[in-house]
Amino acid sequence: MQFKPPALTYRLLSTALLPFWLVHAFIHSFKTHNFKYFWQRLGIHQIDRTPKLWIHASSVGEVEVIKPIVNQLTQDHKILVTTFTATGYQHALTSMYDEAEIAVIPIDWWLISRHFIRSQKIKLALIAETELWPEILYQYKVTEKPLLQINARLTTKTLHQRAWMRRILENTLTYFDHVLTRNEQDVRDFHSMGVAHNNIHLCGNLKFIQTEGADDYPRLIDRPYLLFASTHEPEEFLFAQMAKSLQLSQLVVIAPRHPTRATQIMSTLKPLNLNMSQRSKHENITDKTQIYLADTLGELKALLAHAEIVIMGGSFADCGGHNVLEPANLGAVIITGPSDQDIAAEVALLLEKDAIIQVNDSNELKQTIQDLMSKKSRMRQLSSNARTVVREQRHVLDRYLNIIQGYLS
Repeated sequence: MQFKPPALTYRLLSTALLPFWLVHAFIHSFKTHNFKYFWQRLGIHQIDRTPKLWIHASSVGEVEVIKPIVNQLTQDHKILVTTFTATGYQHALTSMYDEAEIAVIPIDWWLISRHFIRSQKIKLALIAETELWPEILYQYKVTEKPLLQINARLTTKTLHQRAWMRRILENTLTYFDHVLTRNEQDVRDFHSMGVAHNNIHLCGNLKFIQTEGADDYPRLIDRPYLLFASTHEPEEFLFAQMAKSLQLSQLVVIAPRHPTRATQIMSTLKPLNLNMSQRSKHENITDKTQIYLADTLGELKALLAHAEIVIMGGSFADCGGHNVLEPANLGAVIITGPSDQDIAAEVALLLEKDAIIQVNDSNELKQTIQDLMSKKSRMRQLSSNARTVVREQRHVLDRYLNIIQGYLS
């Protein structure tokens, strides 16, 4: 079957952006003293012609998604894992160094993408979640090797792109042999983008497959604390203001989605006159500390594991919510807000099983926290129910592996 290359519009745009991408790659390499990053963004990797699987995961969240797949397939296959973000790359190095070759995905420009694909000997490619890079996927598909999208989803932003960009994405989706989705809504979304029903398989959400429990993570904070996780602007001010009015004895920990916003967050919270400490500056937590800004990378799971209550950010700003299955696996008592368009199916399942609380606004959040702090038995029930929901979904991994192994055999 012949596949259409990316539209001329996209190729002209990627050519125009090439100088920016090159400068960005060089600056990042210089700042981190990691010049491998620069060469890998140019598609230049250490040549290894051993047949391998290529698994691409954009950032930290997607790296966590592919870990169970890598753990199972690395026993019989050589694996190349690529990431897009620098944090995803570091997380993959930390968590998969002994299981896979780790690299950064090349710039999505036709010559660079073609060189990368031709220099590798890939027998199967797995692309996690929403990573639709038109050029590199086309150059791979030209090799006539199978291409699967795993834990596939389309964000609200993707579904509402301008007409010309939507056509580019619809063409990119034709490169996939199968799209393995998380839920029924994903099936409808991909079908609306032109993917045939017989190319879509409903397999479940790989984020249910978590191998670690709360006891596997160190306790980073000695005091009892409430965690506001993966926050966005203006949630930090909203949460800190609410905590001040509650006069909690527990420490309030804020872990922003993007720690690079730390200076801005501290400035925003200053008018509240709260006693604050900042983790990236190694500032101590005392009995008087009210707000602790956990502005570091790679520590969110440890913070989730030992929090008395986890309030998920991105759901009180209009961001669509963030991964609620990660804290559920750790047995956290979870509260999420009204913005849940990116996690609606997971929230609905947890609500059905009485394993999460969803509130409509900050006033309801404040009341819910007060109620929970006075009802420890209710907190234990929510924690137990969350773990049960995750356990009941362990079959999801087998569904994915059965389809993947079919291509490998």
